[in-house]
Amino acid sequence: MIFDDAQFEAFLEDITVPFLIGDVSRWRARIRLPFSLITQSGPVTLTTDDEVKENFALYLKAKEAIHYDLIVRKPVNFETCPDGTVIATYHNEFLYHGLRIRDPYTASALLHPDDGVWRMSSILNALGHHQWTGKHPYLSGEKEK
Repeated sequence: MIFDDAQFEAFLEDITVPFLIGDVSRWRARIRLPFSLITQSGPVTLTTDDEVKENFALYLKAKEAIHYDLIVRKPVNFETCPDGTVIATYHNEFLYHGLRIRDPYTASALLHPDDGVWRMSSILNALGHHQWTGKHPYLSGEKEK
């Protein structure tokens, strides 16, 4: 399966729109379990659909707390690996009424070809919901993975 600029743009849209409209199914369609979010405060691993839904709900709570209304994700580059996976790196900005509400940051996703769709198994340098809410998942009642 070929990963190109059009695939990259579609992937970024599919991991952005769900957080703007609250659509966990669209988000879930682009991830592969187990799914790892590697954040500055440590890794979070999701192994079940219920864990994905719980984690997604926490991001929606964080959205309410900081009131972003736009996420701008721009492709930086991608690398096709010999095993057929792709490392896709992209720039992220969170805005509220056109104003930046946090410093921009760069993240990378490990993508796998899976039934005709590129799904990610990990995000490196993910922005954890705990960075907005002050509660790391392991400190907020979620069981440790």
